[in-house]
Amino acid sequence: MDSNLIKKLVDQLTSKLVEAGQYQQFVASFSKCGTNSERFECLYSLPQAQDLIEVRENYRPKSRKHAESWRAKGNMLFKARKYQEATDAYTQSIIMAPDDSDSLSLAYNNRSTTNFYMKKYGLCLQDIEMAFLHHYPENKCYRLHQRVGRCMYYMNQKELAIKAFQKTIASLDQAEICSKEKVTMVSDMKKAIDQCDSIQGPPANISIEGFNHCHKGIPKLSGNPSKEVPCLSECVEIRLDAHGGRGLFAKRDIQIGETLIVETPFSCALLRECNLSHCQHCCNRVALPLPCRHCSGVVFCSLSCRDAAWEKFHWAECRVLESIQDSTGDLSFLSFRTILVAGLSVLDGIQQIQGETSIERDAGFDEKGVYCSDNYRAAYHLVNHDKERTFQDLLGRTLAALFFVKHLEFSGFFPEKPVCNNDGDVDASGDGPSQSQPNDQQVSLVRQKCNVGGHLLRNNMMLPCNAHEVSEFSLNCESPAMSSTKELAAALYPVLSLINHSCDPSVVRHSFGNVCVARAIRSIKADQELKDNYGALYPVMDLATRQSHLQSQYYFTCRCEACVSNWPQYFDIANCEPVLRCSICDGRVKIPRDNDPKKARCSTCRKWQDIQSPLVGLSEMEPDFRQALTTVIDGDTSENNVTTLLNFLRFAESKMHRPWQDICDSQEAFKQCLNMQANCFPA
Repeated sequence: MDSNLIKKLVDQLTSKLVEAGQYQQFVASFSKCGTNSERFECLYSLPQAQDLIEVRENYRPKSRKHAESWRAKGNMLFKARKYQEATDAYTQSIIMAPDDSDSLSLAYNNRSTTNFYMKKYGLCLQDIEMAFLHHYPENKCYRLHQRVGRCMYYMNQKELAIKAFQKTIASLDQAEICSKEKVTMVSDMKKAIDQCDSIQGPPANISIEGFNHCHKGIPKLSGNPSKEVPCLSECVEIRLDAHGGRGLFAKRDIQIGETLIVETPFSCALLRECNLSHCQHCCNRVALPLPCRHCSGVVFCSLSCRDAAWEKFHWAECRVLESIQDSTGDLSFLSFRTILVAGLSVLDGIQQIQGETSIERDAGFDEKGVYCSDNYRAAYHLVNHDKERTFQDLLGRTLAALFFVKHLEFSGFFPEKPVCNNDGDVDASGDGPSQSQPNDQQVSLVRQKCNVGGHLLRNNMMLPCNAHEVSEFSLNCESPAMSSTKELAAALYPVLSLINHSCDPSVVRHSFGNVCVARAIRSIKADQELKDNYGALYPVMDLATRQSHLQSQYYFTCRCEACVSNWPQYFDIANCEPVLRCSICDGRVKIPRDNDPKKARCSTCRKWQDIQSPLVGLSEMEPDFRQALTTVIDGDTSENNVTTLLNFLRFAESKMHRPWQDICDSQEAFKQCLNMQANCFPA
């Protein structure tokens, strides 16, 4: 939650308890609690806490008036041939229009027309389908059928074009146009059908599935999926690491470029500024936004995403979304959404553990011995560092949990039932039995709420250490090297969360919608641990800053090679003096200034080394590498350039010790190629 709001709630609660003379007693009771549900119950049972948070409807409602205003603006822009601006105005009309109003179907028709004029035939067809779905007036349907026929004609879909033109003729019976116009239209459609015989070339793909994606196809895992962890390649497995935690380890030698993880998150939450540009369910950038049927605050890329989001979480958020996003940070919102995605029955079935004990390798596995990203148990057993937290920190996070439980109560998440009086009639007052004598149903309901509150509290502690961003590459078309990565959402990936940190990571992550793909950017030997980066890369951040960042958020002191050896930052690396790998012990072999092979000796095993072969190999690859590096920086991520970069990086990794600028350069260029395959949109 917003830190200022948390501080305000803590101060208000403290003041009330001090005034009542109960503060010290509360501190003692809260500090004795062993589980998160006990901590939440300790707070929830306070009358002073119940009055802290007021929940009311707060969302962007539908408005026929505003929808018609936006559509009128779109019509003016369309007449001025400002088709993209008209499309944007029609989109606003669609978002604002009540689901049962004719304004909605008319706006879909209008947007399909602008897309047709911009030759975006696939998008045009999607909007026509939506216009039909929302009961476009029958007396005007001939226009839609005619536009479908034209789209199919331009997409080389001969049979579908003919069928659409035939439907146009058939629908003229309901058209409210004069007989002369009907005769002319029939003649035109017959001519159009005859023209379909001239269609040549392969038919274009008319599936609407990929139109709202700004990325290439999602990569497949290298090798078969792991039977134990389905989103992992079979060449990777979960093991206990050297520090008693869990990590991901290579079962065989892994080459640079291999795809090791393809994971869909358990839950994700868009940043507020992306609510109307990206799909609430899959996080894809939306070319043709589809609105929520009840509010105007979110959009979706497809009907399937809209239905899935409503079923999983949006039903409970819809009426209070503005309040939540006004008051909470991204991770707090993700905590709330994680609870909604898990569902009450799953939460009820998990017995909350007392603190964090030693972690077992198979914690979070299901009854079949499988670790699944869509299983809340996997998320529940991620570390949360509750033992390292202060009383004030725990109290603030518990108050955040209370904030969300109040919103869950308001949304109908809990099975509230009418309470009967002694005569069996429903108590119209809603107060039920005396508060001093709660019945079994009330006790059960409070216990259920405290259990959910405990899960929220655990999530509030777990997510800062485990959540990942969903990102999009903001491409600077004029100067690709000046492009940047934009955060779209926070997401919970139970498998990715098992990867430990290095300031010189061996894997890199990219987002395809909200699907995260992790690939190797260093060679990884069998039995070596995969390492990700937690926002502290050695080439761009000094040692002290890295250590401070990692300790404050993740509660550990990094002992990776870059930290232990205090590697220099990128511009301080002596690139003209590379260090070779010893072919015997992998030790360090400095190249003599005169390149005399008789003077090349490993500093560890003291064996003389052949330095001629690796140096000749690097020399031969240098021209092609430099050319590929330059063209990739300029935006050319063709397959030949990617192959050249990979070949150089693999060879350099096998022969040279890091840090070395050429390795950094080739890694960054390779990552830029991957950026442009994943979520990527022109700035």
